Amino acid sequence: MRVSKSDLRDGLRTRIRLGLMSTGRHLGVGTLTGLRLALSYLEIGHDLDSIDHGAPIARVDRDTDLFDLALARITGDHPLYLEFGVFEGRSMRWWASHLTAPGARLVGFDSFEGLPDDWHPGIGAGHFATGQPPAIDDPRVSFEVGWFDQTLPGFDVPPHDQLVVNIDCDLYSSATTALTWAEPLLQPGSLIYFDEYPDRDHERRALAELSKRSQREFCPVAFASGGVHWLFEVR
Repeated sequence: MRVSKSDLRDGLRTRIRLGLMSTGRHLGVGTLTGLRLALSYLEIGHDLDSIDHGAPIARVDRDTDLFDLALARITGDHPLYLEFGVFEGRSMRWWASHLTAPGARLVGFDSFEGLPDDWHPGIGAGHFATGQPPAIDDPRVSFEVGWFDQTLPGFDVPPHDQLVVNIDCDLYSSATTALTWAEPLLQPGSLIYFDEYPDRDHERRALAELSKRSQREFCPVAFASGGVHWLFEVR
């Protein structure tokens, strides 16, 4: 009996699927997380090829190098810096010391109770808890303490002429809450930094959904730390 090429392909696919399922029985959660991350980097490369037509995206060493690039793009006298996920305040201190415009405002959003849900193996709910906002001696800096879905609806947006958004909240639920709220504020020239962009199930998913529904374009400016941190400009 002659076997068709189609039947051979179907049989091969079936064996591959069964083999993958068998292998998966022996893999830990950490390994699976790593495999998802590897797939995410492949997807990012594919997406970039369609966005920039193969042109290189600027690559820098550290997250603060991305902050420098963002700072160089700030032209307004009253920029507004919004940080979602403050933790101990390292990046907020950087921005407060480098964003020197007297009319600037810097607002950090965080419950300071840690992550609301589990993220990766070993980083569960409550991780990153500090109990209180960091002490930053700058009258332009303020904090909105609480979960994003509780503090954002009542937040009065300060007058501003340019917006910088720092998404450092790790989880999809937090990132999409912040981006959905900020969406009406995003204008050409707005800047969005993602601290954990490659995570396909979290921050990258939140941006992908925003890009799909928005009339704005979110153009990559540069990445740091081998593709962990990313800076985008709204156009």
